[in-house]
Amino acid sequence: MDAPETVLHVAAAVRDAAGVAARPGAVAVQGDRILAAGALDDVQRHALERAPDRTIDHGEVLLTPAFVNAHAHLDLTAIGPRAFEGTFLDWVGMVMRERPTSAADIRAAVAAGLRRSQDAGVGWVGDIAGSDEAVLARALADDGIRVPGVSWLEVFGIGSRTGAGIESAESRLATLRAACAGAGEVRVDLQPHAPYSAGLALFERAAELGSPSTHLAETEAELEFVTSASGPFRDLLTRLRGDDPMLEGAGTTPVRAFAAALRRSTWVLAHCNYVEDADLDVLAGCPGVVVAYCPIASEYFGHRGHRYRDMLARGIPVALGTDSILCQPPDEEFPLGILPACRRLRARDGTDPGTLLTMATVHGAHALGLESGAATLARGAPARFATLAIDSRDPTDPWLQCLGG
Repeated sequence: MDAPETVLHVAAAVRDAAGVAARPGAVAVQGDRILAAGALDDVQRHALERAPDRTIDHGEVLLTPAFVNAHAHLDLTAIGPRAFEGTFLDWVGMVMRERPTSAADIRAAVAAGLRRSQDAGVGWVGDIAGSDEAVLARALADDGIRVPGVSWLEVFGIGSRTGAGIESAESRLATLRAACAGAGEVRVDLQPHAPYSAGLALFERAAELGSPSTHLAETEAELEFVTSASGPFRDLLTRLRGDDPMLEGAGTTPVRAFAAALRRSTWVLAHCNYVEDADLDVLAGCPGVVVAYCPIASEYFGHRGHRYRDMLARGIPVALGTDSILCQPPDEEFPLGILPACRRLRARDGTDPGTLLTMATVHGAHALGLESGAATLARGAPARFATLAIDSRDPTDPWLQCLGG
């Protein structure tokens, strides 16, 4: 059998978050796996046993591992960016009215989201699927666009409806896993929507069935609901289905209220905008937890002071996400990209460039449960790249150039 083709990718610079940094640089690839990466001369002279079958000169770019979007809602892509007006519940109502509902429209929205992700240098996505059709559209995509990762099926069930929610989640998950069994690049798991729409028992069952995700500590209204079963979310549930006497407050924060479930599996916790020191202690004691921070979305909704740096200091991995396209600036060229999030944190907080690259790649790979070495340029890692324009004549570090200085 013939050996897979060997391709030498040459660029003005190469960089990852695991120690590779060279300008000019190169990455040697055999088949779909990396053979070596680093300085051009070193890769040419020492890493290749023979001349490559092909050489691709990418020119004035920094070549990095493809980015990981740890929290996206691909099936909302067709709606497009929207201004935030009114309250969070008003916004949720808009989403419920305008999100695609037919199978064809859902497939088109997911496909558009995958294309935009790929165009932005994103190689893996953790998608929150709002329907069974969104899972199938992602896992069984037939248009040639492959962006692997996870499809988390959003499920609901709280108060008197918790039992029915668990039964439905189990059945749907089993059916979808069977349907997607041949799509090895996409894992199917559960997303108990949030503490105001999914009860603790549903969280615990999701943890037993796999590696789930959820929205947690996202809004102040969520804090009120979890603490005392009151406030806007209680009012919403009452309007939707009548009063439910089984809704009870936990008397504490969402993180602490759901701590037992968080310790039972690996979790991706989207947002975590409102956490206290005691919550950070809990998260630091949950070795399977990764926080997916969406800085542009958080600002869009008016949240401030995210504690991602405190989380990192306590050893809690923080990955980056986009949330949905609705939250992105209308003039953003790559609204489903992760580089804009890195740039925002660099400009706003002066975050260390190396930390940002780690959040955008290695921590994202951790969040999605990817294989060892994924989202790095290590030997044996998947050959998925982002190419970012730089000026090779500029002595500034290439990654810092990409971040805007």
